[in-house]
Amino acid sequence: MFFRLISIEWTRLSRRAVLWVTLIACLLYSWLGVQNYYSLTGSMLRDGTEKMPGLAFDIATSLDVLLLVSLPLIIIMAGLVFGGDYSQRTNHQWLMRASRSNSLLAKFVLLAGSTLLVHALVVVLAGVTGWYYKTYAFHATGFLNVNWVATISAIGYMTLVLLPYIALMALIIVATRSTFAGIVIGLGVTQFVEMMFTVLTLNVGWGRWAPRNLYFSATYLLNAIGDRFVETPPNLLAPVPAFITAAIYTLILLSLAIWLYRRQDIGG
Repeated sequence: MFFRLISIEWTRLSRRAVLWVTLIACLLYSWLGVQNYYSLTGSMLRDGTEKMPGLAFDIATSLDVLLLVSLPLIIIMAGLVFGGDYSQRTNHQWLMRASRSNSLLAKFVLLAGSTLLVHALVVVLAGVTGWYYKTYAFHATGFLNVNWVATISAIGYMTLVLLPYIALMALIIVATRSTFAGIVIGLGVTQFVEMMFTVLTLNVGWGRWAPRNLYFSATYLLNAIGDRFVETPPNLLAPVPAFITAAIYTLILLSLAIWLYRRQDIGG
């Protein structure tokens, strides 16, 4: 029944514009990033002033900067998925067929899978775009310096560090019972409060535990895509502790959302 719930939620989400807007925006942002780099440095790459980067550079850089456009869209998408039954007053209809826990978990798994899909498609597009420019625009060779195991791993761990935000949206939507209020609060927290907090605690030891800093910790592991290992700065957690912390945040926030959802009177 759980997988059936995910299938139903996928059908509902796939009929919403927000999923396709998110995919298109993230892919367009990734493509423009790679395209702009080669357009701006074309002359220097041709005369040898700047060394031609490898394909790993295109993939890692695209994943590194994706948060700027992906996070607000994921917040909006999560708000619509978690809040859909509240706004349509269909909670009680779904809960006649499945438990409250499974209903919320199915939505969470769907959003996690959608985030994973975004990262996977960005990797493919960035790689194809970089390969095109190197091969046809600059006639370069020897640029296939990609550690594919590290690349596939990156798709997973860059998704993992975004899961606390999805779980946070589950909690906010359940607490407010409003799609609009949940999205406004979610965007306010992630695009203003958290950004200010991250800046203010940049050189404070406990600031490394902030969710956005967990994301930044993960980006240092992206260097492994090109078989480069860069030490994480002292103001951030090492990647593995950051992943563990992100998983704990996700578990706590999602558990609170499920606990609150199970206590709500949503019969009407």
